[in-house]
Amino acid sequence: MLSVRLGLVFLFVSISGALASDPNCTRVTASAHPDYPPYHWREGGRIVGASVDLNKIVFQELSVTFDAVFTGPWKRVLKTAENGEIDFLMSLKKTGERQRFLDFTDTPAFENPFTVFTLETRRFPLAVWNDLKGRYGAKNAGDRYGEPFDAYVANVLELSDNFSFQDNVNQLLVGRIDYIIHGRYVGQAQFGAIDGGKAIVPLDWNVMNGFVHSGFTLNSACRHLKDKVSKRYGELLADGTAKRILSDNVGRWILRSRNYELKKKVVDID
Repeated sequence: MLSVRLGLVFLFVSISGALASDPNCTRVTASAHPDYPPYHWREGGRIVGASVDLNKIVFQELSVTFDAVFTGPWKRVLKTAENGEIDFLMSLKKTGERQRFLDFTDTPAFENPFTVFTLETRRFPLAVWNDLKGRYGAKNAGDRYGEPFDAYVANVLELSDNFSFQDNVNQLLVGRIDYIIHGRYVGQAQFGAIDGGKAIVPLDWNVMNGFVHSGFTLNSACRHLKDKVSKRYGELLADGTAKRILSDNVGRWILRSRNYELKKKVVDID
């Protein structure tokens, strides 16, 4: 009788496990913004970067193959997700519009805070937004940070958004502006990769904290894994793994960009 009961228990567990999974979920095809280092960027037909490194850890633990592919410029990437042509979008801002076609993770994949960058030789104390009053700054045209800081930027700060990224850098280097507002990790990657960028440093305080989530497309065969992915994201955030992966990919982007510029110069010389 005991052996019969144990057999029934084993059968129940086996059936429950089968129902909890999807036999069609063996591979996740993912994509992301093709130019958002260190989180992700395009290399040929692939997407690489911190988002890919993080998700490879998570999906390998779930015994699911993870494939990050380039599907075009950002608007097209969003459209491929909306049309259900991919399974997963990595590390993007959660919005009501995107929730129409993405089932977002409950836990963010990474922090994505905004901070102030200035010249190493012109650092200034920053602990509250009012510390920016009386200084002239810049941001990338169209950048939004979330309320209430967007309102503060529009109504209080002397902040130009008429310049391109390179124009902002040039204005800062010649002293025409005092600071640039930018994503902390994105800024470290982008400033570190350009001439003169080593002189541009982030201040310690974040003017706005932020996060990026990932999302399964609604018809993905692996959508049922969302809770497990969310849980693992939280663990990797808490133990510092996510931050370490971001920092590693800041360095990876800078090295890649410098090697690319060096190769261009060699070609030009030839």
